[in-house]
Amino acid sequence: MPDKHWTCERDQLVTAKLSKSDITRGKLMDAAHEVFVEKGYHDTKVVDIIERAGCGHGTFYDYFKSKDEVLMAILSELIRELDRLGESSRILMERIAFDDYDAIRILLRGISDIFNRHSDLNNVYIEAALESDVFSDIFNNFHHAFSGILESKILEMKNAGKCEGIDTRIAAQILVLLVGFTAYGRGAGFIEGDLEKVTENLGLLVFRALNY
Repeated sequence: MPDKHWTCERDQLVTAKLSKSDITRGKLMDAAHEVFVEKGYHDTKVVDIIERAGCGHGTFYDYFKSKDEVLMAILSELIRELDRLGESSRILMERIAFDDYDAIRILLRGISDIFNRHSDLNNVYIEAALESDVFSDIFNNFHHAFSGILESKILEMKNAGKCEGIDTRIAAQILVLLVGFTAYGRGAGFIEGDLEKVTENLGLLVFRALNY
């Protein structure tokens, strides 16, 4: 039978080791977050993160293989939120009528809220999507999920006599990019107005365009 005293000490040592490991990983992620925000995706180098964290090269590579991997860890919550929103949006769009403005506003507000919470990383995320295959795939998955949802709704509207002359697929893809880059533009200061006002105007533009 194992010695209870030794088992307790061993568990404490394991916990302490894990805590130290978590602290080091968190320190690297915090440093990477700061550097990515300051320099952007393209200009950020692993050595910049290492210097900001005040650790050695070996320590960084104990936790991350590249700047893409540490950025993925930083963006993981944003990506999870977008995935969850994609599923809830699909259900919402299946249930609403195409002339339900409140439902469109709720959907747009959900997207805006996510990008607003992660506003300091929006430009990093977009820049990474343009340069890295890894983040390009993530961006495209998000884009295709939402454009697919909108395409089916636009087709429904078209069959009801709305959206005359519109290509449903192209229109859906444009709308998804419009929503995403509006959130980015507001966060970057290119679009004036608080979150509520910008979302309201975007919602009215989309609603009136789709109901033309």
